[in-house]
Amino acid sequence: MRHVAAFPKSLCVVGFMVGQTGLGSNVNVRLYSAMPSRRVVFVLFDSFAALDVIGPADVFAEANRLATGTPPYGLRFVSDQTQVRASSGALFGTEPLDQVSPEKTEMLMVPGADEEPLRAALANAGLRDWVRAAASSAQRVCSVCSGAFILADLGLIKGKRATTHWRGLQLLRRWPGAPIVDQDALYTEDGNLWTSAGVTAGIDMALAMVERDLGRAAALKIARELVLFLVRPGGQSQFSAPLNLQARSAATDLSRLPFWLESRLTEPTTVEDMANAMGMSVRTFHRRCLAVFDQTPLQVLLTVRLERVRTLLEERSIPLKTIAARTGFSDAGLRRAFSDRFGVSPSDYRKCFG
Repeated sequence: MRHVAAFPKSLCVVGFMVGQTGLGSNVNVRLYSAMPSRRVVFVLFDSFAALDVIGPADVFAEANRLATGTPPYGLRFVSDQTQVRASSGALFGTEPLDQVSPEKTEMLMVPGADEEPLRAALANAGLRDWVRAAASSAQRVCSVCSGAFILADLGLIKGKRATTHWRGLQLLRRWPGAPIVDQDALYTEDGNLWTSAGVTAGIDMALAMVERDLGRAAALKIARELVLFLVRPGGQSQFSAPLNLQARSAATDLSRLPFWLESRLTEPTTVEDMANAMGMSVRTFHRRCLAVFDQTPLQVLLTVRLERVRTLLEERSIPLKTIAARTGFSDAGLRRAFSDRFGVSPSDYRKCFG
């Protein structure tokens, strides 16, 4: 088994458990006719992150409760034992892997864990073989949080677009069988591969699947029933870009750069301007940006500008033309850059978050 010594600590920490059947049955709303059941199989292992499983499972269970006719999702929970204990201490009863045919899996769900239990899962030959067999025929292969490392280790996501918890993004880029890592996504979809960021992003991913299968009205209804604030598009970033830049540059020779850029977003700014402000040559500045931020200088500038755009979009009274002017973009440049980075237009983002 490959060494995981550099794996980030505490990627997934949860502390509660909820029932498989979702909310109570006192809400008698039926928004859609059910499709034939999809077999959704969650692969569990000792000390997995419970919310990585409970969150998506309750979304699917709520879809079943609201359905007329055949429930759209058939949920199964498997492991190499008859029960496993989550990182929170909750005990889950499971079906043994050798009693469940992997080839009949239609949606494969792989949760995450901290370093030690993840390493143990990767060393489990039976679990590895079962996941690989299930993935070969599944219509959807899905991971939540650091579950992406299991899929990568099995060679199932190499070269595909994927994400994971923000603490593990850099490591996933270096992982054997690494995907194309999307650091600015709550969840991603690339063919039949779905991956989500940390913990509650698995709920967002599950809602997106329900929307794909049953329509947006169904997804919105389920979000309301589960008291979720909104149905978030996958392009929403999983962390604050300015805070991330500040955290990366703290105690380095570029610690002033994020604040300097924030203070002059309306002004034309070149790489030479940035290098001069940091007291470096352009060549040294470019090298230091790559080392500290894993981005080129222009990518750092674009990140700061787009984050300010997102903040301003949440104020519905500010016209898009004004937002462009305040952040150093032309009107067309703003739409293009925003859509390229977040996978959604500024107008659609405002509809969701404004």
